[in-house]
Amino acid sequence: MIHPYTIVESLDPRSKIISFLFIILCLITTPVTRLKDFGLYFLLILAIASLSKITVGQVLKKVFVLIPFVFFIAIFVPFIKEGNVCWALRIGYWEFPVTYEGIWTFLNIVIKSSLSILLLVIASLTTAFPDFLKGLEMLRVPRLLVMLMSFMYRYIFVLLDEAKRLIRARSLRYFGSRYREQFRIIGYMVGVLFIRTFERAERIYGAMVVRGFNGEMPSMQHFTFSYRDFLFILGIIISLLFIVSGIIYNVEHWRIGHFHLWQTL
Repeated sequence: MIHPYTIVESLDPRSKIISFLFIILCLITTPVTRLKDFGLYFLLILAIASLSKITVGQVLKKVFVLIPFVFFIAIFVPFIKEGNVCWALRIGYWEFPVTYEGIWTFLNIVIKSSLSILLLVIASLTTAFPDFLKGLEMLRVPRLLVMLMSFMYRYIFVLLDEAKRLIRARSLRYFGSRYREQFRIIGYMVGVLFIRTFERAERIYGAMVVRGFNGEMPSMQHFTFSYRDFLFILGIIISLLFIVSGIIYNVEHWRIGHFHLWQTL
């Protein structure tokens, strides 16, 4: 649910796309050893969320769905990554060594992925998907890619309903069988879903051609780049420069040194 008349929601989608891409780019390129920088990235993302007036429950509801997949992918990295062994996990006769390099790689994946997911969740809650596609089109992203994303967004729910009907039909006709037969039935369901998807796509395309579709997706939304968008992008870039360059740490060290100097005097 998008709350109108807030700062972030009222911005041009192009400014949000550009700003969020800058943040993700800096997140990816920052070494994981600079843990303080990731804390500052987190504060920057929280500042964006506070400007959009998103509730904590809305964010956590989506974040907690995606982050477990990140942990599931990264949990095996400390045991696979080669390097200096710091600890070994013993399960019966098996021993799984954990390396320092694997731990740092695990932290690298988890921290960067979690912050990126948090930022993308905020972006999805503050920007409607059609507006996001319009922003990509205005940024000269290839039209074919934008069109494919638009069709996916429009008809993914139709495919989900089709899959639910297949599952419901299977449940009504299922009397219990061995696992091998269950896998065979699931394979049949996937094949039927693919055939129905292909047939439905042909019917939809034919209906669109009859109604005058010529490869362009018309939109009633008209966005203009205002001074607020410029200030938002400028504020994000300046914040990222402060984080990446380490100016904040230099100011902190200067204050500490100045404080000790005054104590000495």
